[in-house]
Amino acid sequence: MEKYQRQGLGYRLISTVATRLLQSVISSILVWVLADNPASGFYQSLGGQQVNQKQIEIGTVQLVEVAYGWTDTRKGII
Repeated sequence: MEKYQRQGLGYRLISTVATRLLQSVISSILVWVLADNPASGFYQSLGGQQVNQKQIEIGTVQLVEVAYGWTDTRKGII
């Protein structure tokens, strides 16, 4: 929802997840995002690199999903 965008909520969520994963000795993250989602740029702005893409079907609609990844979050999520 647009009223929740640009308030830092997404950054805080990703940062918290990365911190918790590091506490479990997991230093990489991969997220799948619908390619036509306007918020996809958010993951790129946090330093996520596009590492894969695939076509999926939801109902009868064919969609493209893109994977963004961080190989070492110990260097920071941004």
